[in-house]
Amino acid sequence: MISSLLKRPILSTRPLFRNPTSTFAVRASTRYANLTPPTIRQYSNYQYQRFKNQRDNSFTQLLFDPVGRKYLAVIFGGGTLFYLTHREEAPVSSRKRFIWIPRWLELKIGNHTYKSILRETGNSILPENHPLTKKVESVFGKIVEAAYKDPAIDKSLLDGIQWRIHVVNDPTQPPNAFVLPGGKVFVFSSILGICKNEDGLATVLSHEFSHQLARHTSENLSKAPLYAMVSILLYSVLGVNGLDNLLTDGLLRMPASRQMETEADYIGLMIMARACFNPSEAINLWKRMSDFERKSNMNGAPLEFLSTHPASERRIQNMEKWMTQAYDVREQADCSATTSYYKDIQNSIFGSSLPQVQSPLSPFPGF
Repeated sequence: MISSLLKRPILSTRPLFRNPTSTFAVRASTRYANLTPPTIRQYSNYQYQRFKNQRDNSFTQLLFDPVGRKYLAVIFGGGTLFYLTHREEAPVSSRKRFIWIPRWLELKIGNHTYKSILRETGNSILPENHPLTKKVESVFGKIVEAAYKDPAIDKSLLDGIQWRIHVVNDPTQPPNAFVLPGGKVFVFSSILGICKNEDGLATVLSHEFSHQLARHTSENLSKAPLYAMVSILLYSVLGVNGLDNLLTDGLLRMPASRQMETEADYIGLMIMARACFNPSEAINLWKRMSDFERKSNMNGAPLEFLSTHPASERRIQNMEKWMTQAYDVREQADCSATTSYYKDIQNSIFGSSLPQVQSPLSPFPGF
């Protein structure tokens, strides 16, 4: 479940925490599965006779109880104080968000997820010296270098990270790419045709890099208990199974996910511009992604991320709105400088044994 949450980039994520009410229902149904109808009726009658005068313990009943209201006030007040004291500012976008998950736990989860994904994709990962792997390393190295140069980015989020690139050559997998906490990067070969060129690849990589730079994994994990509590409260009030999850997803979880995706789009666009890539190619990338979405829907295989990610048309509109700022950032960057500094940075990130790629060599058509 955690690995699904962390693999949030181009494809959609699955919820980390199961609905506690649904989990209880499964356990209860298993426990009483062998009871015969007469036994169930006897048990039901016994319950009614024994507790027929017992008050309803629903949330609405709790609101009318003086002691219950005090408990709710303490819980609400303590929760509000905890929320306000754990608000942080995201880099570049300066958005205020709620995060209580410590950095060390985020990195530990990332390492655990990394091992799990390696078991799933190990046989399809291209060698480190493969031309395509080297190309991805080259593009990603420029993105990391640009992040180091950005004064709005906390360098402690980058220091000590051992970046490692994995290209998964499995055309049967949907287009995807993601960066795990701790610096492990996965790019699926099926997305390369949509990327088409280095600037398109930089758009995808800078977007995924921005998710980790903004600590979206920790933000998701921090909000998950809140979503669970809201779901429980809605179920206690509405009493309709499934409606609580529907409302929680529609009103809280999905809008928050789309907000983080939009933020990663913005941060990624500014970083790729600072890295001297063509920011206009981000618009072309999402146009190609939009075409792919339509084709996938017509073929009866809609992309999974459509519910949690902004539509490509919306992303294109955002990119157009941010484009002037992106070109200002690119103009301020010294894009005509020599690559000696970049080579030093890349060696410190990936190791000096990795050769530089001078020209795009790819076994995949269209890239």
